[in-house]
Amino acid sequence: MNKTKTTKKKIDRNKLVDQVVLSTNLAKTMNECLWVGDKDHNTVYVNPTFEKVTGYALEECVGKYCTWFFTEEGKKIIEDHHKLRNLGVSSQYEASMLTKKGKEVPLLISGAPTQEGGTMGIFTNLTKIKELSDRHKISEQIIRNSIEAIVILNKNQKIQLWNHGAEKIFGYEEEEVIGKDISIVVGKDEVNNAKKIKELVEEKSTVRNYETRRKTKKGDLIDVSLTVSKVTEDKGSFVGYLATYRDITNQKKVNSELQKRFEAIQDAYKELGLQKRKSDYLDEISQIATSSASLETLSQLIISAICMLTKCDGATLRLVEGSKPKKFLSLQSCLGVTSKWLGRKKISFKGSLGEESLENKRPIIIHDIASSEKHGGAKLVRMHGFKTLIILPLIVANKEIGTIGIYATDPGKFRMIETDFLEKFSNQCALAIYAKKASTVKKK
Repeated sequence: MNKTKTTKKKIDRNKLVDQVVLSTNLAKTMNECLWVGDKDHNTVYVNPTFEKVTGYALEECVGKYCTWFFTEEGKKIIEDHHKLRNLGVSSQYEASMLTKKGKEVPLLISGAPTQEGGTMGIFTNLTKIKELSDRHKISEQIIRNSIEAIVILNKNQKIQLWNHGAEKIFGYEEEEVIGKDISIVVGKDEVNNAKKIKELVEEKSTVRNYETRRKTKKGDLIDVSLTVSKVTEDKGSFVGYLATYRDITNQKKVNSELQKRFEAIQDAYKELGLQKRKSDYLDEISQIATSSASLETLSQLIISAICMLTKCDGATLRLVEGSKPKKFLSLQSCLGVTSKWLGRKKISFKGSLGEESLENKRPIIIHDIASSEKHGGAKLVRMHGFKTLIILPLIVANKEIGTIGIYATDPGKFRMIETDFLEKFSNQCALAIYAKKASTVKKK
């Protein structure tokens, strides 16, 4: 039984090698490393160039998992691309492998699924690209299966190779761009950015996954992820650049849409949180009104709540005291103002903004409070930088309780305030203060 299974595997392996590798007549003669694996990504064949570069003989490789001769980082990259291969998708990427002697070799890998369900990989040694002008050789062995745009430039940034991926992304045929400057795909607004990328490459030798924009033949601007590497000869002589472009326009659109949805969800949660805080404050005000807490405690809660809910810069709570003609508004609590405000502890009721608000039974908004004659505290207002004031009347059954004043240094803060809530809040506060004062008088 085991012998039968072993024989079958051997037959399958031979079939895979015959159909995928030998039939191409390239495996044994090509100058690039060729690796072929089965559906489980185990090695079934490597070509002579692979043996020469790695130091491993074919017999040592067969049956080994595809990542066994790669660095730890390279293994992770390869595993990510297995997901594409399982979907029948080709891909091209960079990773480094280790030779038998432990030498690290950077590779440009073109991977593609085979008809038998396995995988074929062509490895190009990035340290040994000697002639960038040999476009046909590189195209035949690396770029044929690439889904990304690969462009090779000489040291003067003239295009030496333009693959099918580049044709698809930018719209130019290879014959249209060979020998031309790469600036043909750089829009006017991206010239300075392109110079910056070149400087980074000169400094670091490689720039990976740099997001920028490039121009197509039709003049459209597309978002791309750009990787650029300097290419040198064995002796270190600089000969040109290897650039890879990945069109991320749709990805950016999706990310933008997801970001908008995320922000909408955040806004919804914020709104829910705000509504809950409003409800919590109203409940707390009602509870303190019927508790043994003092009027001062209730007043402080009211002022704190109004500041938190409206994001105002200052607030005051004044209660109506005395009777005509000596009626006045007494400062009960305040927040966001200096101690100098206490100098206006009592203000005359007659002719005040509080009187106007209480008589009309509606809020009053003053956009330029410093110039209001009825406010009477223009100097204090200017000192605090207040621009806008809203006066909320506190009334219970036609009985005047007092007023809440909310101040803002920026008039825009009050543009989104919900007037319905302010009315509900002021009614609740008026009722709470009325109940608290009544209970205090009853105890006395």
